[in-house]
Amino acid sequence: MQSKKSCFFCVDLWILTAAVLNLVAFIVHEIVMRNDQFPITRAILLAVNCLLFYVGGYLFSKRTGDKRILKRLFFLFFLLYLYLLLSLTLLDPSMGRGQNSVYTSIEKTRQAYRERFVNLVPFRSIYHVYIKGFLRGYISAYYTLLNLLGNILALAPLAFFLPYFFPSQAKWYRFLPTAMLWVLLIEALQFCFMIGSCDVDDLILNAGGSFLFFLILKIPFVNKLILKLT
Repeated sequence: MQSKKSCFFCVDLWILTAAVLNLVAFIVHEIVMRNDQFPITRAILLAVNCLLFYVGGYLFSKRTGDKRILKRLFFLFFLLYLYLLLSLTLLDPSMGRGQNSVYTSIEKTRQAYRERFVNLVPFRSIYHVYIKGFLRGYISAYYTLLNLLGNILALAPLAFFLPYFFPSQAKWYRFLPTAMLWVLLIEALQFCFMIGSCDVDDLILNAGGSFLFFLILKIPFVNKLILKLT
């Protein structure tokens, strides 16, 4: 009976409770008011929520000696990341995701989409749209940074999650093709449903960013830190 009473004052349980309530609020907000939120705001809110879960889970594992909670939490983080990734790339109206598809739209609409949003020339969008557009004042620094840095970071979490849950992915020659397949799948869906852009430069930035983060995690002191934290 005493142990149950003492748990009332356990900081880790209060933090985990706050994290659960925040996650519920996030889900309700996503359902009711998602269109009114900037994508970066949604990502930050979800990251803060995951941080709460991690701190609570870490303290819980230290207090009880139960390490399983961290693995379960990382699986939850992976699911939340997948939701955010697919939401922003395929579903979010604020990112220009519509209701058309190459199968239901008229030929004129399909042709316009292919001309404006399909690019198969490497580095053409990076240079002509973002870099040159920024230097000439056509697009803002915020929009340039959001697209270039956003594409680099979009699949970076895969560098942690895939090797963590699938040890075979710890080898670079297995991880890199897997990351590229992820990008190709998203780009193919964007093309089929005419949402966003189908761009080879997205493949370069997405896969390149995830592979760069994969190499960073392989640095000995970074790897030791990750092992300690997980």
